Formats: sequence, structure tokens, C-alpha cells
Amino acid sequence: MKQFCLNQKSGILHETDKQEKLVPGEDAAVLLMNLQEFKNMKEQYFHKSNLIHSLESLQYCKIENFSDCTQGTMMIPKVSIKKMELFTFGYYLRENILIIIEEKENIEKILQDMTNDSFGECSLYQLLLFIFEYFLKDDVIYLQHIEKQLESLEEHLLKEIPENIYEILMEYRKKMSILHSYYEQLMNVGDTVQDKVIKPLSAQEQIAWQRFSNRVERLHNHVEMLREYLIQIRELYQAMIGEKQNKVMTFLTIVTTIFMPLTLIAGWYGMNFPNMPEFAYPYAYLIVITISILIIILEIIYFKHKKMI
Repeated sequence: MKQFCLNQKSGILHETDKQEKLVPGEDAAVLLMNLQEFKNMKEQYFHKSNLIHSLESLQYCKIENFSDCTQGTMMIPKVSIKKMELFTFGYYLRENILIIIEEKENIEKILQDMTNDSFGECSLYQLLLFIFEYFLKDDVIYLQHIEKQLESLEEHLLKEIPENIYEILMEYRKKMSILHSYYEQLMNVGDTVQDKVIKPLSAQEQIAWQRFSNRVERLHNHVEMLREYLIQIRELYQAMIGEKQNKVMTFLTIVTTIFMPLTLIAGWYGMNFPNMPEFAYPYAYLIVITISILIIILEIIYFKHKKMI
């Protein structure tokens, strides 16, 4: 377990130990621990079992307000250019104590980075907000990168249809679906904090959380736009497949039409009736060949005139 001390007047955060005494009304404690350590804590924390249950079956981002504490869980899609992975943690806030429950050390690294800064007057609600915002700092760049990838895919699609186009579109749709749900949940978290907390937010805190909600809403709208773009690319692919099939069908129809008269001639003179005068004519074979070639030429001229070939 790690412990940090936040001076709420100066906004200075530093790592400490259990022996350091906190100044009442000025200092606040930030505790980092894993789920097992949280379960083993002997101090009485109201609604502790509720948070433990949520962490054991963590599915989404949420925040819950009770009369004596605020608690919740976060399931964050940690985005990067190459991959997306899910990172989870829980939090429990009461009076001057903020407990972060995580199995990895992501939050510890964030708090270590924050120890070099001074935030001015800062409450635990604002510190929690800084942690939330930390995970959003690269999201705009990531979404812009995805947009450029989709533009490249669209340009490539106009030239040549990739063999694995459906797999590519499904992968993008899966990412956008995860981000869409994530930002929607964060908007609910922001709204809940502003509406119902243990004590009313200060004007500064209200502005900060409102700014957070607006930022998340913009990201949510960007994802909505990318999802619509994906639909347009899929419709373009289906239209190109339909056009390609139409060309194939047109070609087969033309070939069938060209050889239909020749099939008629072959069937006609393949009947072998004994009284057919053409069989006795010495130039009949050459005449039939000439007529067949002439029919083919005339049909090709006709189809070219109709711009069918």
C-alpha cells in the first residue's frame, strides 16, 4: 500500500508514510492499494462491501453517492496508436480520504508525476478529476489518427477492394463501440458528481467538472462522427461490390448474346436433313463462316455504340 498527502490549500501532493501526521482541515490522505488490501482494512468504511462487489464484477465506469461517501469504478480503454487495452480501478472518497484500488501501478505513476506540480487550492474531488482527465489527454490525437486511417482506407477502396475489408471494418467498429460506451459513461459520471455529492461543490470545482463533461461530450461526438464514417465506407464497399457484379453480369450477357445466333446456325445445320441444298453447294462452308464472322462484328459494333463494352 502506498500513501500520499495532499495539501488542499497549496495543492501540493507528496508521498508519505503512516507515521506522518496530517494537518486536520488542511491535509488529505490518498491511499493506493489492491483489492485484497482493501478487503483486509480494519477501519470501518461504510458501503465497503458494495464497492468490493462492483470491483469483483467490474464492467463499466460508474459513480455512486451515499450520505457519507462517494465511490465508483472505472474501466478505461487505454488507447495508443498500435493497440487498445482496458485498465480498471476503483475509488472510495470520504471526508479527507481518497482510496484508489488497482491491481497495477498506473495510478501510482500518475500521482508520482503530480508530485512535481502545484495545483493551487485543490480538493480530493479535484484530484480525482485530474486522474480522470489524465486518461483523456491523448484521446483526441488517437481519434484523429483513426480518422486518417479511415480516409486512407476509403482512398484505397476506390482503387482496389482489400480482401479482408470486412475484418478491417469490424475491428474499427469494435473500437468505436468501446469508446462510445466509455464516453457515454463518463458523461454520466460528470453529471452525477455535479448533481449529487456528499457536500456541495465549490464554484471552482463546479466549473472544473463542467469543463470535464464538455470535453467528454466533444470526444463522444467525434466517435459518433467516426461511426457514421464507418457506415459510409461500408456502403461504398457494398456499392462497389454491386457495381463489380453488374459488370460481370453485363459481360456474361454480352457473350451469351454474341454466340446465340451462332448457336442457332450450328443447331440449324446440325439437323442433317437429307434434302438441305446447302450441303451440296461447294462454297456453303465458307459462306457460313463469313456470315458468322459478320454477325459477331455487327454485334460488337452495336454493343460498343451502346457503350456496353
